[in-house]
Amino acid sequence: MTIVPSAIGGGSIRTNLKDVVADHIRNLIFSGQLRPGHKVDQDEIAEVLGVSKLPVREALILLENEALVRGVPRRGVFVAPLTPDDVRDHYEIYGMVEGIAARRAAQNLSDDELEKLADITSQMHKDDLPERQEKLNYEFHRAINIAGGTPKLLTVLHLLSKTMPARFFEIAGGWSEIAGDQHRQIEAALRVRDGAAAEKAMAQHILSGGEYAVEMLRESGFWNDDAE
Repeated sequence: MTIVPSAIGGGSIRTNLKDVVADHIRNLIFSGQLRPGHKVDQDEIAEVLGVSKLPVREALILLENEALVRGVPRRGVFVAPLTPDDVRDHYEIYGMVEGIAARRAAQNLSDDELEKLADITSQMHKDDLPERQEKLNYEFHRAINIAGGTPKLLTVLHLLSKTMPARFFEIAGGWSEIAGDQHRQIEAALRVRDGAAAEKAMAQHILSGGEYAVEMLRESGFWNDDAE
């Protein structure tokens, strides 16, 4: 499922070249342009991104660790099997962890920080440019995660966010309106310092992103009937 922040929020902006290449390949997979069993053309990716093959190979190692691709000796690297439940599970786990941060943030956010969240939410409803949506989404989740996250929790969020598509608002047309409404629910719970409600709203928000990603992949023809 990409500034290049995570699709739903959390981690830090990526600047490492191999991470940029990995983002590109993830986006090809999550947009349905590369499907299970398709060979990853390393030369083409290097040419498109204007990089050498070294960061492409390094990116594929990252993606193999994420179980998105797999190498076959003397044949190359191929997109790994990916089921709808694989996608749902990743988003659900991410949502549970970010929900913990939201619960804690309900008590930790200052009044000024809450006003900033409200302003970000308002801007998301006014601005429909995917790049702008990505930036606002990143700022919204980052503020909550920093306010509610311990170093350990932030590390886990960062690792989980790196394995999600980076340009979700561009790939998933129509998601911005859904995300904006859900951000308002999260912000409302935080404003009244209701940690349980904030945790629930955040977890549901992330899980909704997973369901949206599943439907997006299904409509692209990513899966055949057997994958369901």
